[in-house]
This record gives sequence, structure tokens and C-alpha cells, in this order.
Amino acid sequence: MNSKQNLMLAQVLVRNENPENSFELREVPVPELKPGQVRIKVSAFGLNYADVMARLGQYRECPRLPAIIGYDVEGVIDDVAPEIEEFKKGDRVFALTRFGGYAQYACTDVEAVGHLGADAPVGEGTALATQCITAYHAAVHCQTLMKGEKVLVHAAAGGLGTALIQLALWKGCIVIGVAGGKEKTEYLKKLGVQHVVDHQQTSYLDYVRDNLNGRLDVVFDNAGGSSIKKGKSILARGGRIITLGAASISGKKSKLSLIKLVFGFGFFSPIGFLTKSQSLIGVNMLKIADHRKDIISHEFQEVQRLHEDGILKPHIGKVFDYTQLADAHAWMEDRHSIGKIVVKW
Repeated sequence: MNSKQNLMLAQVLVRNENPENSFELREVPVPELKPGQVRIKVSAFGLNYADVMARLGQYRECPRLPAIIGYDVEGVIDDVAPEIEEFKKGDRVFALTRFGGYAQYACTDVEAVGHLGADAPVGEGTALATQCITAYHAAVHCQTLMKGEKVLVHAAAGGLGTALIQLALWKGCIVIGVAGGKEKTEYLKKLGVQHVVDHQQTSYLDYVRDNLNGRLDVVFDNAGGSSIKKGKSILARGGRIITLGAASISGKKSKLSLIKLVFGFGFFSPIGFLTKSQSLIGVNMLKIADHRKDIISHEFQEVQRLHEDGILKPHIGKVFDYTQLADAHAWMEDRHSIGKIVVKW
């Protein structure tokens, strides 16, 4: 803890601007422990695209500024509420936070915490807490991947894409990974992806039509907008689209851009899904964490087990020091990242 009693350092979001001007390193009070919570001494926190959206003022869930954002941390337990038995001071853990992650200490509900092995590299826990939990919810909880199904993953070289691929391969699926550039496509091949599509060179729609009989069983989509309509055009009977965000709006602040995004999604009648036995599933893990603690608790236990069994193996693309937060945000916003971006204290 900071030399001044009950104070800690935090990277505080103070304005919605470019990475260099948006954050200030401040001394702030250490968060107070509430019933049902643990407090974690944070060794590292992760970056997520929602952080970039919050910094740009485009994320409606973001608290009023100044705010400490951040969804995932890893570290050791500093304190626990009296009724908690499954964690004790000194345990190494990974955790999902509802903001507050960009700080030296963070409190969170015990349901959103998992044990992290002593040999796990720095940053793996941050990816487990968001990307792997999200991937498990999307690929296992919301629907059932069957052996041999054709599964397309957008932004496949990112942290979430990596986790979705690992789960789909574990289930015996045929994976189509979509990413941009040689470095990312080579990474996907090393993961074992059977069909790698460089969207800078080839349309994934054309690839599916030319190589996979024009139909997919599952589409994991985090772009939103017109990408959903495109996915439905190549969806097989019994197919599922899992929508995980709207990254296509990133960097576009005008109301016209937002309107285009909304209309880009299209307007679907339930009859169209019913007659083809298709599904459109939305995933928002903040809402699950807020309203279904039983689900989050189960998923943390399962992700912990899959990590220990070697099924989920997060890839840490780049680690920044806490003094380099602006560089980390710029790196993510420019889409340089492969795997998870991590900031350590």
C-alpha cells in the first residue's frame, strides 16, 4: 500500500480525449470492503476494447468522470469479508471487476473471483477473467457446440478470439478464423485453426461460399452492424449467431455513425429465425455479473478448471508498465494486438 495510510495509486480517466491526455496517475483512497466481497492487491490489470470506448466517451456504462475504469485484475487477496471461506489473505487470484481495475487495490464480489496457479505467467489471469469467461459463456453456457460444426470467429487473433478458438477446437469443431495481416493469420495457424481468412485479402463471405458449401453453423461476431446481416446470409439451418459487441463503431462519434450502426444490424422477424431454427444470442457479461451471480460463479469455476487442464491457454501479446498506460491504449486502439494486452504495477 502507498506510504500514506489508506491511499493507493490509480490511473484515473479524467477526460475523453486521446490516450496521452485522458488519464492522470493519482493518489486515491483504497476501496472499502463490503459484505460478500474480497479486496485484491493488484499486480496487473488487463485492457479491453470497452476501455477504449469508455475513454472515447462511447460506452454508456462508464461511470461519470473522473472514474477508475478497468474490468479485470490479477493479484493476491488482501482482505475478505467475514463470511467468505473459499479465499484467504495471500491467495493468488484472477477477478472480474465492475470498473475500478486500473488501481493498486480493487474490491469485487466473491462470485467473480478464481484461484490462479503460482506458475501462471503475468497477465494470464486478466485474460481468464474477461476474455475466457466471456468465451465460455458464449461457447458453452449459451449454446452447445457440436463436434464437426463449422464455427466462424471474427477478430480471431485477439484475446477473446483466442479463447473462442480454443474452446471450439476442444469441442471438435471446424474453425474459420478471420483476422487481418500476415502476423495474425500465422498466429491462427499455430493455434490449429483449420481455415484462416485474411480479411485484408479475401472476403470471408466468398471464402465460406467457395470452400465450406456456403453455410456455417455458428458465428461469433463482435463487430456488430451490417456484419450481423452478413453472418445470417451464410447461416445454416439450426445455426447460431452470437453477438458480442459493436467494435465497428469505434472511433466514430457522430450521431450519423451511430444511426448507421443501428440500421446496419437490420430488422429481423422472429419468424425468419423460427422457420430455419436459427438463433441470435446477445452476450453482455456486465449484465450477467450484475444479475446472475450464480452463472458467474459457475463460469469462474469452470474457466479455472479448463485453465488448469490446459484447454484455455491465454496468449499475452504485450505487457506495459503502469506508467505506459497511454501507449497501451494506443496499441489496442490501433489494433496491433495479438492476444491480451496487460498493464502491470
